[in-house]
Amino acid sequence: RLDHCTLLLSLNNPARRVETLSSEVLRTLLLSILLAAACLAQEPRPTSEEQATMLAAMARYTENYVGSLPNFLCELTTEQYLSGTKHEKWKSGDTLVAQLTYSNGKEKRLLEAINDKPVKGSAARLRRPLTTEGEFGSILVDVFADSTNAKIDWNRWDTIQGKKVAVFDYAVDKEHSLLRLSRSDLATALVAYHGSVFGDLETGAILRVTNQADDIPPEIQILLIATTVDYEETRIGSSVYLLPSQASVLDNATTAHIRNELFFRNYRKFE
Repeated sequence: RLDHCTLLLSLNNPARRVETLSSEVLRTLLLSILLAAACLAQEPRPTSEEQATMLAAMARYTENYVGSLPNFLCELTTEQYLSGTKHEKWKSGDTLVAQLTYSNGKEKRLLEAINDKPVKGSAARLRRPLTTEGEFGSILVDVFADSTNAKIDWNRWDTIQGKKVAVFDYAVDKEHSLLRLSRSDLATALVAYHGSVFGDLETGAILRVTNQADDIPPEIQILLIATTVDYEETRIGSSVYLLPSQASVLDNATTAHIRNELFFRNYRKFE
């Protein structure tokens, strides 16, 4: 299986570039990717004891994650894309820029610009379509929290940021769920959800987490909502922390499909 691998070629001058980029080079690149994926696929499944050790390391990491974060500011850019219900081509929507403040474990977002135009006053606090939260802790902590009673199973080996990671699938039933969906504040519901965590073998650090809601009530008017968050080492002051670098949220509603691409940049100390 070839998962989470994308080959990107930037062609500033396609006609000229095609002349210099031979098909042999392309075949070599693709073969390298396939061989790397094949090597991971052939690695033996870890024993039950090895899986328990890795999960214990991930649980310790997530338990300490929120408490280890400093107070900080960062710039959150959200690129919105829209599509019809029949999966027509995605069209660009608004680009929102917000200042995100993380202080004493609490997160606050203040909208500053829409499509490069400053937003001032009370308008900066308006809730925009498809707003999400939780990238700085809860989406991780809830997987291993006793309160969610998640069922966790081995999936596969994978590679993220050049590191070999262990991938575990999890599922949380509605009875223990902390995932709440709402539609224009008119209807809300707690829903079951499932996803995957991608953990570093040495530290238990989570480099990627995904989740997808299950059995969404009709009154919420959402057919599917799924989130992926990637974490990278980021320097704030004199220390390095593992913080969100980007996230993707897909919302297939009954009237339209929305996709948000989030980018977390310019982290700095908040005092």
